[in-house]
Amino acid sequence: MNTKIQKPVHSLDEIIKLAEDLVKTHGPYRVALAGASDATCIGGLNLAMKRGFVKPILIGHRRRIDNTFEKLNISQDGWDIYEDKVHISATKNCAKGILKGDAEILMRGRLLARDFMKGLIDPKLGLKTKDSLWTNIVVVDNPKINRLLLINDCGIIVNADLPMRLRQITKVIEFAGFLGIKDVKIALLAAVESISPGMPVSMEEAVISKMCERGQFPVGVEIDGPLSLDLAISPEAVKRKGFKGNVAGNADALVVNNLGIGNLLFKSLITLCGSSSASTIVGLPFPVVFTSRSESPENILYSIAMAILQSGPKEIK
Repeated sequence: MNTKIQKPVHSLDEIIKLAEDLVKTHGPYRVALAGASDATCIGGLNLAMKRGFVKPILIGHRRRIDNTFEKLNISQDGWDIYEDKVHISATKNCAKGILKGDAEILMRGRLLARDFMKGLIDPKLGLKTKDSLWTNIVVVDNPKINRLLLINDCGIIVNADLPMRLRQITKVIEFAGFLGIKDVKIALLAAVESISPGMPVSMEEAVISKMCERGQFPVGVEIDGPLSLDLAISPEAVKRKGFKGNVAGNADALVVNNLGIGNLLFKSLITLCGSSSASTIVGLPFPVVFTSRSESPENILYSIAMAILQSGPKEIK
C-alpha cells in the first residue's frame, strides 16, 4: 500500500477520484483475472477500462469467456485472453505474471474462494510464509452513514482465536491508515454489549478492549467490545440504551470473530441496505480484488479503484 492518502476518505467515490488522479500520471494498471468467465467481473473490468483505469488480462476457460463477452455485447479489443480451464492453475498463472512484472493487480473471477486461495498458497510461488497473515477487508459505503465502514473478516479466516484476532486488528489499523483514517475506532462485534462467561466471544473482546485501554495498540486507536451492531454504528441506539464510550455510534471498523458472521453482515449491507463496497485481501505483496460473485459491476469498479491505490505509483521504466 504505497499511496499516501493525507485526509480520511469518506466515500467510495472519493476512492474513484484518487484512482483517476493516479492513472492520469502513471497510465492504466494491468489486472490479471483468474477464472475469467464471470459476467460481473468482466462487466466491472469493462467499466474500469472505459475510464482508462485498466488493461485486463484474462485467464480461464476460453469458450466460456467468449460466450460471456457475447452475452454482454462487449468487444474483446484491448483484452489479453489466455486459456486455462483449471481454476487453481489459472490463479497460479495470474500470480506468476504479477511477480514477473506482467501485471500489478490480481482479481478473483468465477471460482470458489477455497480454490483461489489454494492457488495462492502453493509453496512454489513463495507468497505464503510462516509469519504472514492474509485477511479479507471489505470497505462499505452506506448512504445513511457519513463515513466508510471497514469489515473484517468476510471471506478468508473461518474462525479466529484471540492471537489471530489481534493480528487481524493490526491489519485493520494499517488499512485504516492507508485510507487516511489515523485515529481509527474499532468495534468488536457480538450479539450484546454485556460481558458474560456464557458467551466466550464477549470475554475475549473484553480482554482486547482492556489491552487497548492499557496502551497496547498504537496511539490514537480506540477499541471497544463487545458491542452489538446497533451500538457500534448508531448514535441513536447509543442514546436509547444509555451506553457510554467513544467508539459506540462512531465505529470506523467492525471486527468479527468468524467468517460466517462477517460474510452475513457484509452481504446484508449490500443486498438489503443499499450499500456499495470494495473488497480486498491484505497481506500479499500485491493488491487482490476479492469480491463476492453476486456483486454488481459497479462494486467491482470500486474494488479495482481501491486496488489501484494499493498498488501505488508505478516505477518509471
